[in-house]
Amino acid sequence: MTDTASPDSKLRDPRVAAFWAEYCRRAGVPAATPYQAWPFGDSPGLAHELAELVLRGPKRATAGLVEYNARHPEEAPVADGYSVVTEFDGTPRCVIRTVWLQRRALRDVDAAFAWDEGEGDRTLADWMDGHRRYFSRVCPSLGIAFSDSLPVQLERFELLYPFEAALHPADCGPRIVPGWLPGAIGEIAAMHGRFYAREHGFGIYFEAKVATECAEFCSRLDPARDGLWLLVDRGRILGSVVIDGAANAAHLRWFVIADELRGRGFGKRMLDAAIGFCRRAGHRSVYLTTFAGLDAARALYEQGGFRLLQEADGETWGARVREQRFEWRA
Repeated sequence: MTDTASPDSKLRDPRVAAFWAEYCRRAGVPAATPYQAWPFGDSPGLAHELAELVLRGPKRATAGLVEYNARHPEEAPVADGYSVVTEFDGTPRCVIRTVWLQRRALRDVDAAFAWDEGEGDRTLADWMDGHRRYFSRVCPSLGIAFSDSLPVQLERFELLYPFEAALHPADCGPRIVPGWLPGAIGEIAAMHGRFYAREHGFGIYFEAKVATECAEFCSRLDPARDGLWLLVDRGRILGSVVIDGAANAAHLRWFVIADELRGRGFGKRMLDAAIGFCRRAGHRSVYLTTFAGLDAARALYEQGGFRLLQEADGETWGARVREQRFEWRA
């Protein structure tokens, strides 16, 4: 639920600008990256309650009227867009990023979305009750009648900043966070180093290569063309995937899931997030390099539309393996 005030004053608020600039500095996001700023709800109390649910609870979704967004396009949620969530008076609280958008009639909202909004008892009945009351308050200002057939914009998002809150999603389970978090470079290298040393006999050359190249990528990440997704749970980074869009063809890199979360569908979800981003960012093709014997990963790649193009023996990773190049095309 978002308010009916103009976001322009929020963006001009020096507190919001300073908060955004500090996030960009710490996360390596270009300062010119577009963002929005707004509070939840239509009152100081509701704005504070819902911001707290993002920071200290399970809220990872919100909903607004399509009619309101049509009249205020500068406030409408944007795929992959950043927002600074504020208190009603403009005090900045956190940075979030949109990861999913869908329009439905109010009556067609399902229990899974109600759960992700994280409000009340998280049931669909409670969600419907609260949103019917809220939208009934908003409709008169739009000159429209309230009904359960009204189209609503559903949005799922992930918390990026403050970092400590993003690393400890409360009552959410493991989350796929679309951005850098402290420790990401070291954990990505460590997960790769442990797995490939144990399963394939790789050594220090490989882990150092991952760490060096991942650090270089993170230092130049541009969210308009590049993507980094981290699988996070209870303060730990347990998976990653990257789209490096700096070259002519986007490069899928550093796709790894920690042992304890394998087999639970997170790999598919992370790969889907990466390919979905590529479609929206305009990448017409994506390639990845791997080697023969990683059967589970290959199955995921092929399910996602990747096809094997090249195969030859090589030592790119510091050990002799059957190297492979896969490619996805839009």
